[in-house]
Amino acid sequence: MIEKEVNELIQWDADHILHGAFPVGQTSGLIVESGEGIYFRDIKGKEYIDGTAQLTCVNLGYGQQEIVDAAYKQMQKLQYCTTFLGISNPPMIECGKRLAQLTPEGLDYFHFTSGGSESTETAYRLARFYWSTKGSQKFKIISLYDSYHGIALGSCSANGLGRGFFSRGAGPTIPGFIHIPNYHCYHCMMGLKYPGCGVACAHFLEEAIIREGADTVAAFVVEPEHGTAGSVAPPPEYFPIVSKICAKHDVLLVVDEVMTGFGRTGKMFAVEHWNIIPDIMTVAKGITAAYFPMGAVAINQKVHEALKGGMLASYTYSGHPVGAAAAVKTMEIYVRDKIVENAAKVGKYAKDRLEAEFKPLPCVGDIGGLGLMLGIEIVSNKETRKPFPLEMNVIPKVLKQALEAGLWMRAASSRIAPGDRICFTPPLIITTEQIDRMIDILYPILSGLKPL
Repeated sequence: MIEKEVNELIQWDADHILHGAFPVGQTSGLIVESGEGIYFRDIKGKEYIDGTAQLTCVNLGYGQQEIVDAAYKQMQKLQYCTTFLGISNPPMIECGKRLAQLTPEGLDYFHFTSGGSESTETAYRLARFYWSTKGSQKFKIISLYDSYHGIALGSCSANGLGRGFFSRGAGPTIPGFIHIPNYHCYHCMMGLKYPGCGVACAHFLEEAIIREGADTVAAFVVEPEHGTAGSVAPPPEYFPIVSKICAKHDVLLVVDEVMTGFGRTGKMFAVEHWNIIPDIMTVAKGITAAYFPMGAVAINQKVHEALKGGMLASYTYSGHPVGAAAAVKTMEIYVRDKIVENAAKVGKYAKDRLEAEFKPLPCVGDIGGLGLMLGIEIVSNKETRKPFPLEMNVIPKVLKQALEAGLWMRAASSRIAPGDRICFTPPLIITTEQIDRMIDILYPILSGLKPL
């Protein structure tokens, strides 16, 4: 494509397209045209390593022809089918069967959606509906500060991330959502230090339930690893503690696996790291490896039994046959090609290199995360753990340098998160050799940062 045509596209994009997480009326100038494996190319033909699977969703990389063929075959047969009024379609049923084989034991009942925000929104509604069927007034939802659960109004109400960014301009959020301290040990909200803290953040959940009144709290919703906050994993004791607290006080445990599900953390679902089974679990992103908008909410038998005979609100594209067909093939590939095992193995390799080589750098404060969901904390001073002043534009400069070198990366910014964290979440098909290439590009950029 000639330069004039490229510039015209970029300008039209800036003038007419409203982008997420970017100033209205502007564009980055990056227009992606094609992809293969862990790489994508822009309209000028330049190739980039996709270091974050875009929004931590392109789990199988680009060019998985089997998924394309499955969607195309279904598109030729049945292009759409509603799930309203009890109507079904074969791909959706098969998708449910495949999903039941992968989800933790007991999460065998599903409601399908078009993506993550719809899944989490549905989970809150199901939790409240569950209690209403039992004649209870329990309606409050507890979530964590610095969590992210989507962009719909209910999700924004649960979000603890953003310093108001995600709900700005939307007016008041929905009543009944309560936030408690997160499990981000590097920036502990309680001013404590692990492990001497006794994992106080986990025990704080019980304090919140008691003070709010257990007879008013419907659910605790939580990410098994903070995603948008920069790939922050909890201490190993966290989930066993909160799971017991929820059971003790009859509060539903809702785990948001939208970003972590389908191998991202080195397990098929992140809750497997701690052998816990939630009452409700949300998924999206990886269910089709982002080849088609699709999501689901899995519930256990206890919740399903209570909902029997009731009628749920749903979405136009719930259980879309094309998305379901793509999801069936995607899940087949995860198992057949041992994608989860690769994420665990290559993720350990990446984390070992990052800890050995990046952690000693003067402006790297922390390396964390599970599997191939890793985060690199950038600090202006290791003692204070403070990020660089926003006006210095350090993180945008780091990302720009990486992009110029052929590596696409994203970061959690201290504008909306506790600190600046480079997200290291490539497609799960990545090899150790490709990890080396990513790290070799990133290292000289981060080693060039000077502390204040």
